[in-house]
Amino acid sequence: MKVNHESKEPIVRRVRDSERGQALYMVIALLAFLFAAAGISIDLGNLYYSYNELQSATQAAARAGGQDIPTWAITDPKTVAEQYSGQTSADYNYHSNLNITNVAVSYACVSTTTYPKLNLPPCATYNAAAGAVNAIQVTETAAVTTFFAKFFGVGTSTKPINISATASASASGGGAIPYNIVMVLDSTASMGSGTDTGCLIGSPNSYSPEYCAQLGVQTLLSYLAPCAANYSSCTGEPGVDNVALMTFPGLCSDTNTGVTTSNCPTLPGTTTLTNTIANTRYAPPDYGCPSTAPPIAKYNNNPEYLLLPFQDDYRASDSAALATIGGSSNLVNAVGAGTSHCGLQTPGGEGTFYAGAIIAAQQYLTANHRTNVQDVMILLSDGNASSSSTQMGGAVKQTVGPSQVAGMTAGNLWSSTGECTQAVNAANYAKTTKQSDGTSTVIYSVSYGSETSGCTSGETSPYNTPCGTMQNIASLPNGTGGMASKYFFSVPQSKSGQGTVCSGAVPITQLNQVFTTIAGDLQGARLIPNSVF
Repeated sequence: MKVNHESKEPIVRRVRDSERGQALYMVIALLAFLFAAAGISIDLGNLYYSYNELQSATQAAARAGGQDIPTWAITDPKTVAEQYSGQTSADYNYHSNLNITNVAVSYACVSTTTYPKLNLPPCATYNAAAGAVNAIQVTETAAVTTFFAKFFGVGTSTKPINISATASASASGGGAIPYNIVMVLDSTASMGSGTDTGCLIGSPNSYSPEYCAQLGVQTLLSYLAPCAANYSSCTGEPGVDNVALMTFPGLCSDTNTGVTTSNCPTLPGTTTLTNTIANTRYAPPDYGCPSTAPPIAKYNNNPEYLLLPFQDDYRASDSAALATIGGSSNLVNAVGAGTSHCGLQTPGGEGTFYAGAIIAAQQYLTANHRTNVQDVMILLSDGNASSSSTQMGGAVKQTVGPSQVAGMTAGNLWSSTGECTQAVNAANYAKTTKQSDGTSTVIYSVSYGSETSGCTSGETSPYNTPCGTMQNIASLPNGTGGMASKYFFSVPQSKSGQGTVCSGAVPITQLNQVFTTIAGDLQGARLIPNSVF
């Protein structure tokens, strides 16, 4: 049979040419599918990211509200929870991309018998309308718009996707660990100069940096527990959270009449250190509106850093306000909340030097340690450890030496070089000192507008800047080997030239809010399962 090859060629060509058109359609369809898949991925990723933001804000709101349940008579927990909800730009935890449309707050009395492992405080009636409560629950709802799905009518501005998150928290005080807390406040001259217009959120008032710091301590004291929560009055009852106050520069250790900063005597090298003893002559005037500034000692001349030993009378009970009536608490007076409102003074006369105060604070904590009580040091400073050799003068030897605190001289004296490195090594000494019960000190550091450059010669990186020094003074979060963040805070001063915020710190911009956060970490409400509510 004869085959006509010529007749087949047009057919093959036609089939081939028709397949070219089909491939083009397939490529277009595939591209459309890929674009749709990418769009869905972006929208799902945005939805997931928005939910995480909402959940974080809701948890913060629940903890903040639970923190204030025992002080309901002073602050409404619902109002506090709303302030942390992120619903408006004036709130904490606000995210511009997250449109929170509703915040609902409710309370409950969760049985401590049914859930003994939650360590809940007992149910108590802090507000007659709410009845007996010991827990709070916050539910937040947000409207999320999409980028691509909106073209198909999903997640449009008029029909957004609604997401919600719920968090529950205990009231503060239940099963809380008792604390011995030493506050170490910078009282160098720079803390008393200028005004800070931004240390209190929503406040139009301007205060000196020192008073801003004292307002922060007032905030901390309003959250701590002076005694157990079930006592209506702490008078005569065992203390729970004890607070002591130290400052640097330290006071002149001489108690003779007429001693001032200019004539504080130079003590012999054989002098026994007394830098953890409150100077009864000079410490009281430091918070009693003195007509003259208290005398300051050089850092190697046995300065007395301790202004007030441990106190637990800062509030009459766990639910009371600060004990300001009649100046009944020296500690409250010392941080400017007493009837005089003078607070800690900033006499000047010496530069910033951290290491001496850190060691003194640790020695005081060790000497007064209570079994199964967590020791805490909170250091606040705006400065740069660069005191002059004159300001470092004196010959009184420390009880620690270069093998424990690198940077010191061979004679157990603080060196005027490597001062930032000495501070970090002093903090490491404090953090690694083990008490008889196996606990060690937790250090919070608050950098209040510290510079990003400075320190003295002979420093070791990364301790060669004030920011790096304050960061490495702080404790590390448990289970991490990196830089501190949970215990390191950096806030700006609004006064000229000191608006720096150190990198790697907890990002908070109001000083009193830093102390609220520290209080929450120490004493605050804890998240509990929503199922028990």
